[in-house]
Amino acid sequence: MRSLRDKLADLPAPQRRDPVRSTALPPVAPVAPVAPVAPVARALPIAPLAHGTPGHKPSLEELRARIAALVGRKPTMPPRPDPSAGELPFFVEHTPTGPRYVRRVRAAPAARVGRVPLVAARTADPITLGLLALDPTLGACDPRKALYLDTETTGLAGGTGTVAFLIGLAFYDEAQGTFVLEQMLLRRLGEEAPILDLLLRRLAEASMIVTYNGKAFDMPLLRTRFVMNRMPRPEEPPHLDLLHVARRVHKHRLTTCSLGSIENEVLGRERVGDVSGMDIVEAYAHFLRTGSETALHGVVTHNEHDVLSMVALLGLYGEPFGAVDPAALEEGAAVGEGASVACAGVGAGLGASDLASVAKTLHRAGASDRAHALAGEAVRAGGGVHARRVSADICRARGDTAAALREYEAILIEVDDPDVRLVLVKLYEHRERAFERALEILAAGTAESEDAVAVRRARLERKIVSRDRAPRRSPAAGRSPAGRKAGPF
Repeated sequence: MRSLRDKLADLPAPQRRDPVRSTALPPVAPVAPVAPVAPVARALPIAPLAHGTPGHKPSLEELRARIAALVGRKPTMPPRPDPSAGELPFFVEHTPTGPRYVRRVRAAPAARVGRVPLVAARTADPITLGLLALDPTLGACDPRKALYLDTETTGLAGGTGTVAFLIGLAFYDEAQGTFVLEQMLLRRLGEEAPILDLLLRRLAEASMIVTYNGKAFDMPLLRTRFVMNRMPRPEEPPHLDLLHVARRVHKHRLTTCSLGSIENEVLGRERVGDVSGMDIVEAYAHFLRTGSETALHGVVTHNEHDVLSMVALLGLYGEPFGAVDPAALEEGAAVGEGASVACAGVGAGLGASDLASVAKTLHRAGASDRAHALAGEAVRAGGGVHARRVSADICRARGDTAAALREYEAILIEVDDPDVRLVLVKLYEHRERAFERALEILAAGTAESEDAVAVRRARLERKIVSRDRAPRRSPAAGRSPAGRKAGPF
C-alpha cells in the first residue's frame, strides 16, 4: 500500500494563475536588451533680431515679424502711413525741434460769418471792448494786432494728461489787408515743441489774445503744455474772453451762450454737420490708433469755424455803442431823450434787448453817459420791459428822479412787478416826498416781508401827519437874524 507522500509526488506541478481572472498566464518571454537612445537633435538657431544686442528688448513690431517668420507667413498689420503724405490740408515745416504740420488760409476781403463781415474787427473800438469785458487794460490794445486762439484737445477736463492736438489761430495781415487762418496739427504725440515754438512767436507779436472760454480752458491748458515740454511760459498780452461778454450782452434773451448758439442767434449762421466736443476726442483717438485721417476733416473744419466766428464777434462787440450824434446835440436834444445814437450793431445782429444789456454793462463799467444814451436808444428800438428797467435804473443812479419815475411807472403798466413797486415807494418817499402816492403803491404789494411793510406804512403815515401839522412858510420868509433857518426844520 502506497503512502500519502508517494501519491503527492505523482501529482503534476501547480501553474501560476491571474489573481483577478483566475486564469493561467502564458509564460513570460525573456526581456530583450534595451537599445541605446539616440542623442536629441539640437534646436535650430533663431535668427537674430534687428538691433540685436545684449540686453536689447524687442519692440512690438520685431516680435510680430519673428512670430510671422516662425509660422511661415507675412505680417498682417500694415505699416503706419507716412505723416507727411496724408489727406489733410497741412504741409510740413522742418524745424530744429522737429516737424511741424501747418495749414494757412487767407480769408477773402469780403468774407462774412453770417451777417457780420470779418473786416469789422479791424476797426473795433478798444475802449468799448474794455468796457464790455470790464477790463480797462484792453482799451490800450490795437485790434489789428489781436491774436484769435482756439484749441481742440484730447479731453475736456484739462490736467497734465490733456494735449492740444490742434491749435487754431487767426490774425490780421496788414500788408495784404486780409485775415490769416493758421492751424497747427499734432500728428504724433511728443512732437509739441515745434507747435509751441510758433505759438510763442505769435503771442509775442500780439497786442491782445481773443478766445471763447479761453481764460478757463485754453490758456491754462497751453501753459501746462509749455511746462510739460520744459519750455519757458510766454508773456501773455491782455486777454479778451468773448464768452464773458456774450453772457453779459445776450443772457437776457438766450438760454445758452455756447459759441454755436451765438453763431445761430446773433451772427446768423447755422452749422450743418458739425462735430461735438466728445466726437472730437474720439476722432483723434481713432486717428492715433489707425492712422485714418477721414474723421479729422470735420475737426479741422470745426476749429476753423470757431476761430473765424471770434473774429466776427469782436467786430460786432467793438462797435462804438453809445456814441451820440453831434448833429443831434446841436439841435438841443437831450442825451437819452431824443438824440440819435450811432450803433451799427442794431442791424448787424444785436436786438434792442441786447443793446439794453450793453447799456447796463457800460454803466457798471463807469461809462454813465454812454450807458444813458444807449439805454434810451434801446427803449425807442422796442426793447420792452428789460430796456425800460435798465433805463430807469441808470436814470435813478444819475439822480434823474423824474425820468426814473416815468420809466418805472411805464413798466407797471405792462407787467405786475413787486420789485418795481418797492423802488417806486422808496423814490416817492425819500426823493419826491409824495407820501400819499407811496402809500397807494405800497397797498398794491411790494417785495418786502409783512413786518417790513407794516413798519414802512407806519412811517409814511407819521410823515403825513407831521407834514400836515408843520406851519407853512411864506415864500418871502428867509433866515432868522441869528442866521439860522426859520421854522422847525
